[in-house]
Amino acid sequence: MIKKTVLLFFILTLGGCATFSYTNKELKHPVGRTKASLNVATDRGSHEKALVILSLSGGGSRAAYWAASVMLEMENVYSDDGINILNEVDIISSVSGGSLPAAYYVISKDYDDDTGNVRSNRNWGQETVKDLMARDYRDRWLWNWFWPGNIFKYWFTAFDRSDIMAQTLADNMFDVKTFGYDLSMDDINPERPYLVLNATNGTTEYFSEVFSFTNEKFQEIKSDINDYDISRAVTATASFPAVFNYMTLKNYAKIDGEPAYVHVFDGGNSDNLGLTSVEEIINRNAHNYDKIIVILVDADTKSIGVNRKDYDARNFVDYFVDLNFLDTMNTLLKKNRDALINKLSARLNELNEDKNKTYETIFYHIKFDDIKCEDLRDKLNSIRTDFKIDDAGTEAINKAVRTLIVKKNSCLMKIKDILTERSTNHKVPYCSWPD
Repeated sequence: MIKKTVLLFFILTLGGCATFSYTNKELKHPVGRTKASLNVATDRGSHEKALVILSLSGGGSRAAYWAASVMLEMENVYSDDGINILNEVDIISSVSGGSLPAAYYVISKDYDDDTGNVRSNRNWGQETVKDLMARDYRDRWLWNWFWPGNIFKYWFTAFDRSDIMAQTLADNMFDVKTFGYDLSMDDINPERPYLVLNATNGTTEYFSEVFSFTNEKFQEIKSDINDYDISRAVTATASFPAVFNYMTLKNYAKIDGEPAYVHVFDGGNSDNLGLTSVEEIINRNAHNYDKIIVILVDADTKSIGVNRKDYDARNFVDYFVDLNFLDTMNTLLKKNRDALINKLSARLNELNEDKNKTYETIFYHIKFDDIKCEDLRDKLNSIRTDFKIDDAGTEAINKAVRTLIVKKNSCLMKIKDILTERSTNHKVPYCSWPD
């Protein structure tokens, strides 16, 4: 028995370089229907000539709870007028923390949906969604390290911290409720929007490029997007450097006849707003529409630094990983963020000025800076980028959403007018409120 155990240990250790390295499958047959795509084949909502794109930024649980709360409120803000803005969204582009509510929304169903074609059996509603987005995924992830199977795989195979996080997310929101089967891209509710989950390519030849978990990208590596687990794609978009590892995919389109792999990590490093994919979505689909609405839910925070009264700037986590590097990254990424916003605004303006076709566009940017109350804004900016959020953070976000997503919001009013075929005389695409 001892000899057999040692032999098994040796075999698993020897194969550890490849075992659990990747999970994507080779594409054997052409992909038919898929909702993980940059191409919008079927329109949602009441206005088939309006392309509505929702972009959700990164920012850990802060971004997840913020985006989910805005989405929930967009369902109700004009309910008296018979308009559900979230139901009009055709496609969602998301990064990191924003990918949690984006992916959950597309695999879920409304409470009154009894059609039976939603495999997840999970519901979309205020209490359920806010509970899921406020859960402490950091501690859940840490505890999952200590499962005996995970301990063995972690040390003796390619199984890593990102794999543990993917399973943590699957167990909480991306599996079939009750039965626990992990959901794949093929399990997206056909009545929900298309989904574009964005990561950063860390592979040598494509380093720093945006990698989206879409049929278009998977076709390039001859892999089946519909077979890929949603939890792994979400984790890849949020694989923050130093905390998580690369998510690895096998490239079945061999390079120079040799096995090749794609290594991706946190999407925020290339584009923390998801706007690169938004622009590609517009370029691919604009010819089918005459109205284009982009709503960006941005969880970016302005660093307020360390309180001058604190003699020690560390908190508990900083004893293991000093989080001051987040402020450094935010400083470096700010210019990239501004450039992406300006670039998309310019692209929409080009459509407005198109002489061959009449377009009407709007780009509504929802951000913490829209909050005019300094005390509330400071509370929002103090929420760390982490997969853990406390009650003070969720309450601050709830209050901010109740302040911004209201009937008198002029940007939302313009969106409503576009959806109801009313003239807006809106010439400048970019919109913020209060302006």
